[in-house]
Amino acid sequence: MPVDRDALRDFTLRLIAESSLSGQESGVAGLVQQEMRRLGMATYVDDWGNVTGVLDAGPGPVILLDSHMDTVGVTDPSQWRRAPSGEQVGDRIYGRGAMDMKGPLAASLYGAALLRDSPFRGTIAVSASVCEELVEGPALVSVAERYHPDLVLICEATGLRLNVGQRGRAEVSVEVFGTPTHSSKPELGINAVERMTDVIQALRQINIPEHPVLGRGVLVLTDIISRPYPGLSVVPDYCTATFDRRTLPGEDEEDVLQPLRDTVEKVLAGTGARGTVGIAKDEFTTYTGHAVSAPNFAPAWYAGTEASFVQLALHGLRRTGLKPQTSHYSFCTNGSGTAALGIPTLGFGPGDELLAHRIDEYVEIAELVQAAEGYAGIIGEWLGGRS
Repeated sequence: MPVDRDALRDFTLRLIAESSLSGQESGVAGLVQQEMRRLGMATYVDDWGNVTGVLDAGPGPVILLDSHMDTVGVTDPSQWRRAPSGEQVGDRIYGRGAMDMKGPLAASLYGAALLRDSPFRGTIAVSASVCEELVEGPALVSVAERYHPDLVLICEATGLRLNVGQRGRAEVSVEVFGTPTHSSKPELGINAVERMTDVIQALRQINIPEHPVLGRGVLVLTDIISRPYPGLSVVPDYCTATFDRRTLPGEDEEDVLQPLRDTVEKVLAGTGARGTVGIAKDEFTTYTGHAVSAPNFAPAWYAGTEASFVQLALHGLRRTGLKPQTSHYSFCTNGSGTAALGIPTLGFGPGDELLAHRIDEYVEIAELVQAAEGYAGIIGEWLGGRS
């Protein structure tokens, strides 16, 4: 049965038209649940607000496909040449979330539905998860803990390549504590901002490891805040800096934090200032009212190219007429959550990842159709070679 191109296009446009900032996905969740049921899936909404559609054909492998429903915002719609709320121009669909990731979400539903009447054994679960733009992984872990998948496919954009890994992400908070004094007598205090500048310079010299495929890890300063602010005639007694640390496979929280702690301790020794280094926490409430407090540490993962489940996925894509290459994500995805659980995880989706969070974001309609066929091909192979 071929993909219903017009229905897939129309559903994608309806998803884009419904705003869904992180924590505000209820409208999209309703559309997704309605479409899942129309396509013959049983649906479930968990405490987080994740929506999952299921095709259950009895005992057998459990396959989970995931897309997130939330998007980043549009700061200035006037800069867009196309409507951020969704617009078809030629063979492209424009709008916030077109490829990140309402288009892939729609394609995953339609791809799974292609197998609805096939003689497979096992379970296909398609999740539409929440708040990925705030923290990658925990929402999908909630879904995985309910369905216990044997294999996971992240539907983030890959340009129809099969992604076999990604760098992880840690949000690291560095704090420096000084002593306040009147700024006319700075020698009587300890200036936390000045000490922090020494720390920042030293952290730039840390040796960051490198992976032969995923490349070098990253440590980059993303913000700095001091108190009091404004500091009128007062030497600041506190300064905090946030660093984005892109991690590599095998690195855990202590691997990330210990070199930074050693550096901060060395820099501040003898200055009278005190420093701390830790993983920042994300605290938010989902649209269902579920309160979340999660450390912002998403591990890297890498499956390689030789594993049997990778080769089966490639074979499934070839059966649909694609000529897939293997690659990897340059950014972090919900795959960190399932990979940390030890579940084999890959990525495949329509769209160019370089368009994420950009003005005039778009996805090609032809790629949506090819992705839906590709999802069916991969699932079919993972469930025993039928698609």
